[in-house]
Amino acid sequence: MYKLLTLFFMLIYLSACGSVHYTNLHQRSDNSKIMRLSALLENISHNKQESDELATLAVTYSKALANRYNLVSPPSYHNFLVNSGKRQKGLCYDFVYDLMDEIRSRHFKSFQFKWGRANGDALNEHNVIVVLSPGTDFQDGIILDAWRNSGRVYFVRVKDDPKYHFTDWKEGDKRITRGSLK
Repeated sequence: MYKLLTLFFMLIYLSACGSVHYTNLHQRSDNSKIMRLSALLENISHNKQESDELATLAVTYSKALANRYNLVSPPSYHNFLVNSGKRQKGLCYDFVYDLMDEIRSRHFKSFQFKWGRANGDALNEHNVIVVLSPGTDFQDGIILDAWRNSGRVYFVRVKDDPKYHFTDWKEGDKRITRGSLK
Protein backbone atom coordinates (compact mmCIF):
# COMPACT_ATOMS: atom_id res chain seq x y z
CA MET A 1 0.00 0.00 0.00
CA TYR A 2 2.86 2.39 0.90
CA LYS A 3 4.54 1.83 -2.49
CA LEU A 4 1.28 2.44 -4.32
CA LEU A 5 0.66 5.65 -2.38
CA THR A 6 4.23 6.84 -3.06
CA LEU A 7 3.82 6.13 -6.78
CA PHE A 8 0.51 7.99 -6.82
CA PHE A 9 2.03 11.12 -5.23
CA MET A 10 5.05 10.99 -7.55
CA LEU A 11 2.74 10.89 -10.57
CA ILE A 12 0.80 13.88 -9.28
CA TYR A 13 4.04 15.78 -8.63
CA LEU A 14 5.48 14.98 -12.05
CA SER A 15 2.24 15.82 -13.84
CA ALA A 16 2.59 19.37 -12.51
CA CYS A 17 6.03 19.66 -14.12
CA GLY A 18 6.32 21.38 -17.42
CA SER A 19 8.72 23.09 -19.75
CA VAL A 20 9.29 26.78 -19.31
CA HIS A 21 9.72 28.84 -22.45
CA TYR A 22 9.48 32.60 -22.66
CA THR A 23 8.58 33.75 -26.17
CA ASN A 24 8.84 37.43 -25.22
CA LEU A 25 11.65 38.34 -22.88
CA HIS A 26 10.09 41.73 -22.09
CA GLN A 27 6.33 41.78 -21.86
CA ARG A 28 4.08 44.60 -20.78
CA SER A 29 3.37 42.68 -17.57
CA ASP A 30 7.10 42.89 -16.73
CA ASN A 31 7.01 46.68 -16.56
CA SER A 32 5.65 46.82 -13.00
CA LYS A 33 8.22 44.25 -11.84
CA ILE A 34 11.02 46.24 -13.48
CA MET A 35 9.76 49.44 -11.85
CA ARG A 36 9.57 47.80 -8.38
CA LEU A 37 13.06 46.33 -8.70
CA SER A 38 14.45 49.60 -10.05
CA ALA A 39 13.01 51.50 -7.06
CA LEU A 40 14.66 49.05 -4.63
CA LEU A 41 17.97 49.38 -6.45
CA GLU A 42 17.74 53.16 -6.60
CA ASN A 43 17.24 53.25 -2.81
CA ILE A 44 20.70 51.77 -2.33
CA SER A 45 22.53 53.39 -5.27
CA HIS A 46 20.79 56.74 -5.87
CA ASN A 47 21.44 56.26 -9.60
CA LYS A 48 18.16 56.01 -11.50
CA GLN A 49 19.68 55.27 -14.90
CA GLU A 50 21.78 52.33 -13.69
CA SER A 51 18.93 51.09 -11.48
CA ASP A 52 16.58 51.03 -14.47
CA GLU A 53 19.19 49.30 -16.63
CA LEU A 54 20.01 46.65 -14.03
CA ALA A 55 16.33 45.98 -13.28
CA THR A 56 15.52 45.50 -16.97
CA LEU A 57 18.56 43.27 -17.44
CA ALA A 58 17.69 41.10 -14.41
CA VAL A 59 14.09 40.57 -15.54
CA THR A 60 14.79 39.89 -19.20
CA TYR A 61 18.09 38.01 -19.00
CA SER A 62 16.74 35.64 -16.35
CA LYS A 63 14.11 34.54 -18.85
CA ALA A 64 16.73 34.21 -21.59
CA LEU A 65 18.75 31.92 -19.33
CA ALA A 66 15.68 29.81 -18.56
CA ASN A 67 15.19 29.37 -22.31
CA ARG A 68 18.88 28.56 -22.82
CA TYR A 69 18.78 25.92 -20.06
CA ASN A 70 15.56 24.40 -21.47
CA LEU A 71 14.18 24.85 -17.96
CA VAL A 72 11.32 22.84 -16.55
CA SER A 73 9.20 23.80 -13.59
CA PRO A 74 9.31 23.39 -10.65
CA PRO A 75 13.00 24.24 -10.24
CA SER A 76 13.59 21.30 -7.88
CA TYR A 77 12.53 18.91 -10.64
CA HIS A 78 14.89 20.67 -13.05
CA ASN A 79 17.68 20.14 -10.50
CA PHE A 80 16.87 16.43 -10.57
CA LEU A 81 17.18 16.44 -14.36
CA VAL A 82 20.56 18.21 -14.22
CA ASN A 83 21.92 15.98 -11.48
CA SER A 84 20.80 12.85 -13.35
CA GLY A 85 22.44 14.05 -16.59
CA LYS A 86 19.21 14.79 -18.52
CA ARG A 87 19.93 18.54 -18.64
CA GLN A 88 23.25 20.34 -18.87
CA LYS A 89 22.59 23.45 -16.78
CA GLY A 90 19.98 25.31 -14.81
CA LEU A 91 20.94 24.89 -11.16
CA CYS A 92 20.80 28.02 -9.03
CA TYR A 93 24.54 28.58 -9.29
CA ASP A 94 24.39 28.31 -13.10
CA PHE A 95 21.99 31.25 -13.05
CA VAL A 96 24.38 33.14 -10.74
CA TYR A 97 27.44 32.51 -12.95
CA ASP A 98 25.73 33.38 -16.22
CA LEU A 99 23.70 36.35 -14.98
CA MET A 100 26.78 37.70 -13.19
CA ASP A 101 28.81 37.46 -16.42
CA GLU A 102 26.19 39.50 -18.24
CA ILE A 103 25.97 42.05 -15.43
CA ARG A 104 29.75 42.48 -15.30
CA SER A 105 29.87 43.06 -19.06
CA ARG A 106 27.77 46.20 -18.48
CA HIS A 107 30.32 47.81 -16.11
CA PHE A 108 27.89 49.25 -13.57
CA LYS A 109 29.55 51.95 -11.47
CA SER A 110 26.92 52.37 -8.73
CA PHE A 111 26.70 48.75 -7.64
CA GLN A 112 28.79 45.97 -6.19
CA PHE A 113 27.78 42.35 -6.68
CA LYS A 114 28.31 39.50 -4.25
CA TRP A 115 27.47 35.83 -4.22
CA GLY A 116 24.85 35.00 -1.59
CA ARG A 117 24.60 31.47 -0.25
CA ALA A 118 22.08 29.81 2.03
CA ASN A 119 22.22 26.31 3.50
CA GLY A 120 25.90 25.92 2.66
CA ASP A 121 27.29 22.41 2.95
CA ALA A 122 23.80 20.91 2.51
CA LEU A 123 22.00 19.37 -0.43
CA ASN A 124 19.45 22.20 -0.43
CA GLU A 125 22.15 24.87 -0.81
CA HIS A 126 20.85 27.91 -2.64
CA ASN A 127 22.81 30.66 -4.42
CA VAL A 128 21.86 34.15 -5.57
CA ILE A 129 23.38 37.45 -6.63
CA VAL A 130 23.30 40.15 -3.97
CA VAL A 131 23.40 43.73 -5.23
CA LEU A 132 25.00 46.33 -2.98
CA SER A 133 26.32 49.85 -3.17
CA PRO A 134 29.59 50.80 -1.53
CA GLY A 135 29.01 50.94 2.21
CA THR A 136 25.77 48.95 2.11
CA ASP A 137 25.53 46.17 4.67
CA PHE A 138 25.16 42.70 3.09
CA GLN A 139 21.79 42.16 4.81
CA ASP A 140 20.47 45.39 3.21
CA GLY A 141 21.51 44.23 -0.27
CA ILE A 142 19.00 43.18 -2.91
CA ILE A 143 18.71 39.51 -3.89
CA LEU A 144 18.47 38.65 -7.58
CA ASP A 145 17.24 35.05 -7.73
CA ALA A 146 16.52 33.82 -11.25
CA TRP A 147 16.19 30.14 -10.24
CA ARG A 148 13.47 30.25 -7.55
CA ASN A 149 10.60 31.09 -9.91
CA SER A 150 11.88 29.31 -13.03
CA GLY A 151 13.38 32.28 -14.82
CA ARG A 152 11.07 34.96 -13.42
CA VAL A 153 13.55 36.87 -11.27
CA TYR A 154 12.71 37.04 -7.57
CA PHE A 155 14.02 40.03 -5.64
CA VAL A 156 13.87 41.20 -2.05
CA ARG A 157 16.25 42.65 0.53
CA VAL A 158 18.51 39.92 1.90
CA LYS A 159 17.19 40.40 5.44
CA ASP A 160 13.56 40.19 4.26
CA ASP A 161 13.76 36.86 2.41
CA PRO A 162 11.09 34.64 4.00
CA LYS A 163 12.59 31.37 2.80
CA TYR A 164 16.39 31.62 3.03
CA HIS A 165 19.04 33.16 5.29
CA PHE A 166 21.82 34.22 2.91
CA THR A 167 25.43 34.90 3.82
CA ASP A 168 28.25 36.27 1.71
CA TRP A 169 30.01 33.38 -0.04
CA LYS A 170 33.72 33.88 -0.42
CA GLU A 171 35.81 32.18 -3.09
CA GLY A 172 37.41 29.11 -1.56
CA ASP A 173 34.60 28.36 0.88
CA LYS A 174 33.43 24.77 0.67
CA ARG A 175 30.31 24.40 -1.44
CA ILE A 176 28.15 21.65 -2.85
CA THR A 177 28.72 21.20 -6.58
CA ARG A 178 27.11 19.13 -9.26
CA GLY A 179 29.95 16.58 -9.06
CA SER A 180 29.53 16.09 -5.32
CA LEU A 181 25.85 15.19 -5.69
CA LYS A 182 26.45 12.14 -7.87
